[in-house]
Amino acid sequence: MPHALAAAAFHDSSKVAFFVAAGVLVAWAVLVSALGIRDERFVTAGVQGRAIMAITAILVIVTAAMGVVTAKTPPPAPPYSTGAAINGVAPAFTPVSAAPGGAISADPSGALAYSTTTLLASSSHVSIDFTNTAPLAHNLTIANAAGKVLGATPTFSGGSKTLTLDLPPGTYTFYCSVPGHEAAGMKGTLTVR
Repeated sequence: MPHALAAAAFHDSSKVAFFVAAGVLVAWAVLVSALGIRDERFVTAGVQGRAIMAITAILVIVTAAMGVVTAKTPPPAPPYSTGAAINGVAPAFTPVSAAPGGAISADPSGALAYSTTTLLASSSHVSIDFTNTAPLAHNLTIANAAGKVLGATPTFSGGSKTLTLDLPPGTYTFYCSVPGHEAAGMKGTLTVR
């Protein structure tokens, strides 16, 4: 279970700073609208009006900055995950065994689940076909036991993407990195022999 928590670490970042900044901004907006705007001197009060505008602008900038700082996206896939040549030699990728038909798909009804929770690759050159016909956008992300993301498809809806990786033999976690999807059960184990 610790490896599942580590794998989730990059996309479950704390949003406390954003929520605090947003809460202060909302409280300020309510205060200004309840007390200031109703006062007929509000528009004509030069120094007070400028101070209120400056405080509001600062709060908006801080809230937006906290939103950006606390928002994390999966790291880009390493160059070899696209099947690109390594040292001028194109690897021969082996399809992963998955039910049904050697591919994995998102539940088409919209449930947060994959078609399988176990994948098996007989070679270190792994190729996984991921299909998503669900109404929600999903992706397929692969992480090692330490939680390091080794590759991922883009997050998409309606279509198929292929993820190719060069993985040493071992056990890996696959999951959807859209916030909340892994926790709802959209995950499984990839074994490379």
